[in-house]
Amino acid sequence: MATTTEQPVSTRRLWLAPILDLLCICGFILGGAGQHNINEGAGWFLMVLWPLAVGWFGVSLLTKIYTRTDRTWARLAMNLAVGMLVGSVLRGTFTDRPMFSIFTVIYVAWMILTAFGWRFIAMLWTMRRTRRQRVARAM
Repeated sequence: MATTTEQPVSTRRLWLAPILDLLCICGFILGGAGQHNINEGAGWFLMVLWPLAVGWFGVSLLTKIYTRTDRTWARLAMNLAVGMLVGSVLRGTFTDRPMFSIFTVIYVAWMILTAFGWRFIAMLWTMRRTRRQRVARAM
């Protein structure tokens, strides 16, 4: 039987990580709306949001990005790649937009910067805090 070093997921992570990821997706949409001077309202926003959110969060059920602490970066990369693919197919199928376009490329770049970015910052913060706790105990 294989052993695992997986740590339990904190309650904070269970609710905070999906909220931060949703903010990343919403930030992309709002940034794009501002860049292109789109003032179509909540209906337009939700039309752009739902395929991306369904792709991202639907795939997260398979990658278990919110419930597992091992292989975080691999899980995140898989979530982005497959989630983008699912979201693009949904976007192309159920809206009047193309499945794949420059929108897709910019979305992937944005999510790499933001979704990977906040996790990297959180990792550095945790490492720093852990190091300080070790130093404090050693004194």
